[in-house]
Amino acid sequence: MQRHGSSVFRYCREALRDAALAEDVQQQVFIAAFHDLPKFTGRSSLRTWLFAIARHRVLDAAKSRHRTRSHVDGDGARDIPDPRPSPGEQIDDVRLHEALVDCLQALRPRVITAILLRFQQGFTFEDMADVCHEKPGTLQAQVQRAMPVLRACIESRTGGTL
Repeated sequence: MQRHGSSVFRYCREALRDAALAEDVQQQVFIAAFHDLPKFTGRSSLRTWLFAIARHRVLDAAKSRHRTRSHVDGDGARDIPDPRPSPGEQIDDVRLHEALVDCLQALRPRVITAILLRFQQGFTFEDMADVCHEKPGTLQAQVQRAMPVLRACIESRTGGTL
């Protein structure tokens, strides 16, 4: 956890857009890893294995949150945590960062995962394939197709100034 905990947390926080939920998911990842460590065969790196677990837990948490939000009435919506990052986590250009976050959320969850693993975590497409159970070429194509879509979306939200 000391070695990979912050990377797993960053991935969870960016994928879920909720730091508190990301902390819970991070803990679930390492609890699951501890319980399943005897089953770890070493076919991939430990980091890749942890991110595969994290991916599944993030998807579960996102589904659960979606179900919960769909049952919340209009007044209860104010109790949902603010998904924006804290001021200390914001990058210099807040407007660009917010546009990126909004545009990422418009993509399918599997594409968001591919982009975050590639650009946030620095995974190779081969490692991503182990995490996502997809072919490296499929993930590379997803990322390549998503980049112009993200660029166009960000430009439209920022007035064309990148």
